[in-house]
Amino acid sequence: MSTTLTLSDVLDDWPLWGLSTKPVRADQIKPLIGGLTNQCYQLSLEGGEYILRIAAGNTRALGINREIEKSIHQFASSLQLTSELRYCDDEDRYWIRDYIMGETLDGHESISDSILGYMVEQLKALHQTPISLSLPRVNISEKAEAYWRILEAQQADQEMLKMKALMQVAMSEPPKGEFCLCHLDPVPANWLYTASGLQLLDWEYSGLGHPFWDLAALLQGILYGLNSHDTSADELSIEETRLEQRIIELYGIEDLISWRRAKVQMEYLSSLWYKAQS
Repeated sequence: MSTTLTLSDVLDDWPLWGLSTKPVRADQIKPLIGGLTNQCYQLSLEGGEYILRIAAGNTRALGINREIEKSIHQFASSLQLTSELRYCDDEDRYWIRDYIMGETLDGHESISDSILGYMVEQLKALHQTPISLSLPRVNISEKAEAYWRILEAQQADQEMLKMKALMQVAMSEPPKGEFCLCHLDPVPANWLYTASGLQLLDWEYSGLGHPFWDLAALLQGILYGLNSHDTSADELSIEETRLEQRIIELYGIEDLISWRRAKVQMEYLSSLWYKAQS
């Protein structure tokens, strides 16, 4: 990715999309809020409703590979797990996908047991799906290295930076078990509740990973939402125990040592990601 595009730059490409016979007017564009990495807009064009996503300028710094993301997104779309891509520019700096009518789950104070069951079931189905894509194995320490580099450039907390070498070694070994296709960021904000069920959005961190990483990220995301609703520490602890046990039961996790390792690794990665973004 060479430069960060402006919305005006992207709209100049409209003849390439094959979605409209006229330039896009201002009243056909609606900015969408919520994303922490990219800029997203809803486009109301002659061909229908679409989502335009302009990739953030720090994509490479965050260790995101847009080619891999595109391949996985197209594969997930073929399984009807997410929306179909309609256009990608040659450098993968922006793309346009179908708009799906629905509501994300990030605004909910709690996730019902039935919704949680559906989320876990859908992740399990994803994990069990044979894939023909040639994907590199995800390594937590390699992903974390990108965030550490950002923190080093920011001259972040020096005491924290001194822990890097030790933490990177400690987090490098994956949980035991087979790797599979994983979303790796299945937090409530990336689930869309639609008339036909739940769909997963934003596959930019997806890859060939350990299935427990998805479950740990899901648990983490739900707890983050609870914490943002002024839930007391005691209530949060009780809910964490309940949710964790429920996820373990729903997925059928038997190797609790690997599960705990996956939890720690995703907490480590998430903590670094938020620090790097700030």
